[in-house]
Amino acid sequence: MTDQQPPELPQKQPSTAIPTSAQTKPAGPDPDYVSMEGSGFSQILSHLLRKPMSIVYSFNHEGKSPASALLLITLVCLAIFGFVIGIFSAGDQLWAAPLKVIGGVLFSALICLPSLYIFGSLGGMDAKIQQVIGLMLTFITITSLLLVGFAPVVWLFSTSSNSSVFFGFLAITIWIVCLFFGLRVIMRASQCMGGGQGGHLKLWIIVFILVTLQMTTTLRPFIGKSDEFINLEEKHFFLGYWFTSMSDANQSEADKLRSTEKIKVGTGAEAKKGKHKK
Repeated sequence: MTDQQPPELPQKQPSTAIPTSAQTKPAGPDPDYVSMEGSGFSQILSHLLRKPMSIVYSFNHEGKSPASALLLITLVCLAIFGFVIGIFSAGDQLWAAPLKVIGGVLFSALICLPSLYIFGSLGGMDAKIQQVIGLMLTFITITSLLLVGFAPVVWLFSTSSNSSVFFGFLAITIWIVCLFFGLRVIMRASQCMGGGQGGHLKLWIIVFILVTLQMTTTLRPFIGKSDEFINLEEKHFFLGYWFTSMSDANQSEADKLRSTEKIKVGTGAEAKKGKHKK
């Protein structure tokens, strides 16, 4: 017998390998702020709805930006939503409403772009003007896609309702809801670009919403028929114009109801006279 001990087995060292998921997603404020997987049209649509921060990343860190694809998607989606709104009044609004929706949204984005750059910089966002343009385009494209999602609902009421007040309220409500989800991209992108979600961007969001609502009055009418494409002679604040339009619409519906009742009463009286003559 010998006193020799058996050799010790080598201990297994703890693995220091980084998981695959951690390698593809860098640590940061938003895990979706990574490069896009592919650059095709379908991939861009998928990333817009599932990972919009990857679109913003492509503008900030990659040479090729999907600006042309985003602009095309925006134009098509806004045209579809405007056409559905135009169905309510038919006639010239079938082509006028899409043009006004496209022009109103793009013009609102254009005039609010400098303030987005300034307010974002004041809030700590480190971005060049080209990157801010890409962020604005991404936000507008996502909002336009959401509008198309509500288009069947708008079409249903445009073909089954004759109340311009209700239809206008429905369209404005859908626009605000879509804006709410689209503006979340601005807040998320601000964190990814070194900024925060402070009062600067929140103030800009309020300004942008007010601008788009005022645009509904500047480019009026979106709903209803008019001899003029755009009425620029009379200037109104959007709240005052809305209340005036609602009052006129209610008065018009009341007048139609009275005239219908008079016709029914007159028809009934004539029918009774005919019976007495017989």
